[in-house]
Amino acid sequence: MTDQSRTADDRSRDDRAAGDATEDGGSVVLLHVEPDARSAELLAVFAERFADGFVVRSVDGMAAARREIDAADCIVTEQRLPDGSGVDLIERLRTRGVEVPVVFHTTCRGDEAAAKAFDAGADGFFSKRPERGQYDRILERLCRLVDDDDVRTLRTPTPVSPDLPEPSSGASRSAE
Repeated sequence: MTDQSRTADDRSRDDRAAGDATEDGGSVVLLHVEPDARSAELLAVFAERFADGFVVRSVDGMAAARREIDAADCIVTEQRLPDGSGVDLIERLRTRGVEVPVVFHTTCRGDEAAAKAFDAGADGFFSKRPERGQYDRILERLCRLVDDDDVRTLRTPTPVSPDLPEPSSGASRSAE
């Protein structure tokens, strides 16, 4: 969403979220890179209502994400972006030395899509599906990545599939 297309309510919500993060110092700022406004709203509402400690800032593409990255503790991205791809975004961030955890939540499915994401430096890969619990799994994964210094240092991706139990070690690189 560009600044010109954002409504006053969007800007107000972002300003409140930014204030929340700085006031208590304990909030995790999640940068959600999602061109679909409805999908962006769903994750933001879920995090606000059911996940303690997350502040969601939504942008619609790579350019906006690169401008906002310095304030983010983690990223959730769609693969298909209007000005590139989630893989392109991660590659550019990693080239700049940005090592925040990145998780894909995407309409792109399959092993090839997941492999490209992990090769670029993703820490998790979730296919968008109309099922209960998908946002829980994404936010739980991000909590572990943000809170666990060893994971942040080692940058060991652990793909998560809603159909399989999560691996106990970061050695597995399979995805749904």
